[in-house]
Amino acid sequence: MRKLFFFVTILLLAGWNSNAAEEEIKRVYLVASYTQEDVCGKPQEEGILRGLSKEGWFEGMNLQVERYYMDTKGTHTSPEAMKREGQNALQGIAAFSPHVVIVLDDNAFREVALPLAGQKNVSVVFSGLNGPPESYNEQCPFMQTRQHPGGNITGVYEKLYINNSIRVIQRALPNHPGHKIVGIIDATATGKALEKQFFLEMKALPAGLHWEFETVGTWREYMQLIKRLNRDEDVLAIYPIALSLPAKKGVTYTPVDIFAWTIAHSTKPEMALNYFFSKLGLFGGAAVDFKSMGSLTGKKAGQILNGTSAGMLPIENAPDYAIVFNVTRAKQLGIEIPAPLLTAADHIYK
Repeated sequence: MRKLFFFVTILLLAGWNSNAAEEEIKRVYLVASYTQEDVCGKPQEEGILRGLSKEGWFEGMNLQVERYYMDTKGTHTSPEAMKREGQNALQGIAAFSPHVVIVLDDNAFREVALPLAGQKNVSVVFSGLNGPPESYNEQCPFMQTRQHPGGNITGVYEKLYINNSIRVIQRALPNHPGHKIVGIIDATATGKALEKQFFLEMKALPAGLHWEFETVGTWREYMQLIKRLNRDEDVLAIYPIALSLPAKKGVTYTPVDIFAWTIAHSTKPEMALNYFFSKLGLFGGAAVDFKSMGSLTGKKAGQILNGTSAGMLPIENAPDYAIVFNVTRAKQLGIEIPAPLLTAADHIYK
């Protein structure tokens, strides 16, 4: 009888542990604005998984992650196509019934996060938002303040650290005769958000420096602009953040193509938006650390899974930037980066 009681007890405990394990499995649905291998989205996603793990959540163990990639840079580039992709993602969310939805970058935030605002059965965490949260809040109220959102949405704002980047590029080019930095954006909603963010972040420029913006709507316009800037001796550096450019026959150029052509044809050093852009060949500067930004996003998602309300977690700026240089590009441009600055760099690419 004792043996029988012992085995029954073991079976009951095993069943209880099995049910407990099943109850501990949580679901996260990740919606990325771009593709799985995108140079903006991929490091954020890697950081998110790292942040989740720091809160005790591991994909394949106690966490199930479903993903949807909207591909709004290369394929679904029109406002109508983005909205359709958003609807597809929302249908996937309804079927998956996640505890937390994570959205990467502005297009996913606009088309997926905002429609979920105010829903009590799901929390949303965003990463890589370029448009100021206050601007989106005017379109669709989702927060009380950044410090205390109060609803079901929180996240990480992609602060670009423009002033830091300008100071780094100035120190990297101490003997360059130019005095003008030209930012290049595309005509997409993300491009407009980036432009607005630039003006919000921009403080007084160092003495002798001037900033200009150029908007390009097509690949042809971009090529023409680069050639014109090459001839302008006043240009110290360019900040190329035109990331989706339509061309002929329905082709759309994305960062890998745009940067490859820029490196081959531009004679001006490029400030890099994030350090993966420098890895692709751009000159560098002070760039957003996308993995670090993703890690903070994942941490917030993990805190929600652990019982904290999204509305109690503040909306924060991207926590860090990295000083990066591509020394092959510097050599191609005939630039010798001062040794103290190169030594202080977080990442050096060849």
